Amino acid sequence: MLTVKSTLIAATLGMLILSKVAGAVSLEPAEGLNVQQPYYSPEKFIQQTSMPVVDIRGVSPADYAGTFEVQIGEQVRRGIKEAKYVYQLAGIDLAQFEMQSEKLLENSRKLNPEYFDVVEALATVGGITIEKMFTLSQLDAALASAANASLRGCTTVSFKGTGVVGQVNDTPSLSGGNYWILQDDDFIQVMASGFYGSGQTMGKELGVVINFQGSDSVGVGLDSPMGIELGALQNYIVRHANTVDEAVEILNKHRTVVASHFNFADRQGNTVGVEMLSGDNYVIRRDAGVGHANHSERLGVMQAFAETVGLPNKSNERTIATAYTEWRAQFAQLFIDNTPEGSIDAAKYVLNSKPIAQHAAYGSDFITTLTAVMDTKAGCMEVAPGVGEWNTFQRVCF
Repeated sequence: MLTVKSTLIAATLGMLILSKVAGAVSLEPAEGLNVQQPYYSPEKFIQQTSMPVVDIRGVSPADYAGTFEVQIGEQVRRGIKEAKYVYQLAGIDLAQFEMQSEKLLENSRKLNPEYFDVVEALATVGGITIEKMFTLSQLDAALASAANASLRGCTTVSFKGTGVVGQVNDTPSLSGGNYWILQDDDFIQVMASGFYGSGQTMGKELGVVINFQGSDSVGVGLDSPMGIELGALQNYIVRHANTVDEAVEILNKHRTVVASHFNFADRQGNTVGVEMLSGDNYVIRRDAGVGHANHSERLGVMQAFAETVGLPNKSNERTIATAYTEWRAQFAQLFIDNTPEGSIDAAKYVLNSKPIAQHAAYGSDFITTLTAVMDTKAGCMEVAPGVGEWNTFQRVCF
């Protein structure tokens, strides 16, 4: 997700060095969150203890809205209210951004009309138009456009041979505590902020997770014919690709608006990472699997970026300023390369470990608000709100 000063000083004065590197400040903390706690002895912070599972198998699209109203109606309306608040904080004209998102809406609906049956039903529950609902789901693109801020958040891991893939979803604390799970015959998808695809989606043959990339990378933008909304794109991929190679081919044609990385594992045990960029995508294949954080893995990119903001050498300052992205990526890959097993428990273990699990520290409220792991061979996803070791994983299977 995207972090931004509530006053958006960065948008008017140019970003401070630390903000330039990692969007080091974010929204105001959620109630009860101490952002100055010791890094290695964090206070337990739980915003949500369980996630509703909304099963639409056998439900007609005409009846989606009724199903959603009964099970997650209040969550949807709360999410819409909070998204509008963030737009207001950022000084973004929602109506104007809605117009700017018209091409993206057209592309996304054309690619995945089945997913838009869900979006339309959620808009009905929320009491807003589908256009406004869709625009609110573009929060990251909106904030990036308004503030030219760096994206940061999430670490992903995949393990070759086992079909296991997972991530921590790291967001400003105000964006947490409102997840639910959507299940159909051919996909299981986590929904964030009450009403849009969070970035963790599994089909019958493969699973995919996401992490956003920093300002060292550029996405295709809202006007691109390739641009597709995150939830619609992941949903399409898991329903139409049978292997990671087929997923790579889809991403040669369709991409998220902002620069992002998708980490895949399929039932055959193959893994691949794909950085979606404005030019050619950068495809990552490694012997044991892929660990990825919030900088591009293209050779020399992170170091060159660090040098442009005056932090050429490894240091405590650089670690904090870059939201631990180098450390997280290196830690994840070292674990993947050396673990004796790449099981779902191994994924939980590394995702619960520092520096990957994000706890509020150094004045930032940017925290892990969801932990998700998938076993594509077993056809099961396990998710926990927040840091996994602080909560109970829920298991959802085909």
